[in-house]
Amino acid sequence: MVRKLHFTFLFFLVLQTVRAQSCNCDVTLTGLKQNSLNIILASQVNYAPGNTICIPAGTYAGFRFFDFEGTDTEPVTFTNCGGKVEIVEQQYTGIAFKRSEFIRITGTGDQAFEYGIHIKEVANGGSSGIGIEDLSSDFEIDHIEIENTGFAGIMAKTDPSCSNPDTWRSNGYVLKNLEIHHNYIHHTGAEGIYIGYTGGYKIKTNRSCNGTPIFGHWLENVDIHHNLLEHIAWDGIQLNLVRENGWIRDNTIIDYGTDNRYAQDFAMSIGGGIYSIYNNYMENGPANLGQGMQFISAESGTKIYNNVLVKPDFHGIFMHNRHEFDDANEGYYVANNTIVEPGDSGVYYNTVITQTNDASLKYSTQENVPTYFVNNLIVDPGNDHASGNTWKGDQESYFDFNKRIERDSSLSRIYSNIMTRQMDTLGLTATATNDFSPADSSSDLVDAGSDVSAWGIVSDITNLARPQGGDFDIGAYELFSSTPFLAGLPDEIQLSDFDNELEAFVFPNPAHSNIQVKNVVDSKVNLKLISFDGRTVLDKTYNSNETIQIEEFSSGLYFLKITSKNKSVIKRLVIR
Repeated sequence: MVRKLHFTFLFFLVLQTVRAQSCNCDVTLTGLKQNSLNIILASQVNYAPGNTICIPAGTYAGFRFFDFEGTDTEPVTFTNCGGKVEIVEQQYTGIAFKRSEFIRITGTGDQAFEYGIHIKEVANGGSSGIGIEDLSSDFEIDHIEIENTGFAGIMAKTDPSCSNPDTWRSNGYVLKNLEIHHNYIHHTGAEGIYIGYTGGYKIKTNRSCNGTPIFGHWLENVDIHHNLLEHIAWDGIQLNLVRENGWIRDNTIIDYGTDNRYAQDFAMSIGGGIYSIYNNYMENGPANLGQGMQFISAESGTKIYNNVLVKPDFHGIFMHNRHEFDDANEGYYVANNTIVEPGDSGVYYNTVITQTNDASLKYSTQENVPTYFVNNLIVDPGNDHASGNTWKGDQESYFDFNKRIERDSSLSRIYSNIMTRQMDTLGLTATATNDFSPADSSSDLVDAGSDVSAWGIVSDITNLARPQGGDFDIGAYELFSSTPFLAGLPDEIQLSDFDNELEAFVFPNPAHSNIQVKNVVDSKVNLKLISFDGRTVLDKTYNSNETIQIEEFSSGLYFLKITSKNKSVIKRLVIR
């Protein structure tokens, strides 16, 4: 249970609770303030584990919830009811939970809105959209729009404090079971999603109490997925200290690092822990300021696969292991990523130990720990080591190393990659719209990879099973082929439709809110959107250049049948 700390409030809001007759509410909060912070104590609300607590539609100042507790099987759900809940807060975090556990915050209370809770503004420069704070744990956050924050969009951590030893790692608090999904976060003042304390990992920390170093808490079971992040001032997603089961998957991050704040402008910045990072699409902004993915001392078994990075500044993937690996027989697995036009090298790897309790290991390399680089596509890196006067050659423009001994020990584990400066020769679908999937079976990417299913990689960025042909394709995308994959779908979908004479492409893909269809033979086009289980969820005629809204459809893999002048073609469409 969360340890209860006792505070005295000079002023607080006394809330009435009523039994609601709609939105599946067990409790509805009333008497809420529009112009000053709503402080809500669990002791003032008549609720039980498993209850749904509703916030009526309207515009309010921020919320601060204290001491709410569900159970692992019966969480307490907070949601909107009767329309949108909008929050405009001038000083504090938009929605903060303190000393609470087993909670879901969701904007799904009204089916008319994808994001039924909208944090429109958090004006204070140090305040975030949502904060999971003060020894809280076991949270789910979903279907919330957050914008115009002074600091991060979502923050979840409890910083170690000399005034409260319960916050020290040595005293056992762990933030567990954190799931953040299907949120839209944009125009933040700092990070999009900021999880975990970043002031220390194993050896060094930036905090001490009476001369004793103190460390931030561990996290376990963190799953960040299907979020859309746009126009992020600092890192898109920052995650640290997940000692078990850290996942970042199926997210879209566009136009990040817009403040150009050095070392805090990555699409993702990942700190000490064990992670699986996959199926993410990351596209740098027009000013080309944001860097790629940063890993600082991720541990043995961390997997990075099926990610797309478009024009990141600096390296595409930067890995810097400052500590000893915990398992000398297992390093990283970097597979089936698509990295397009990175500012420096595609992947940079440094295993020099700089922080250790063993003085004999300091500044030594870990070249004997096997890390694999397989099935990656790297196109036109900014580095040109072949023309320099160093030990590095052309391959180091694609897979770069801090020391030659690291490079030499890794050569046997760098295979089945495509490294090229000629994107136009690869047979990609539509590079002008950043669709770097293989256009057809003649693409150099198709069936050119190695089998990496032993590492748990059995699908591509769109969740299409790998392999579709005889072998794995290279890069984040697998080309669909005529296999039993279509068994059970409607008769109107034929295998021949996937290689039809009708020329059309769909972008963006994956998509979140809308799509467009281009290059059809007529000004009108009929679209049928068919879910993977065979249901036709959209059947409508559009202008060929019209924007088609898809926000109402659930995330997943769909088939889009495009018909024009009695010709049809089927395209796979992933909705996130």
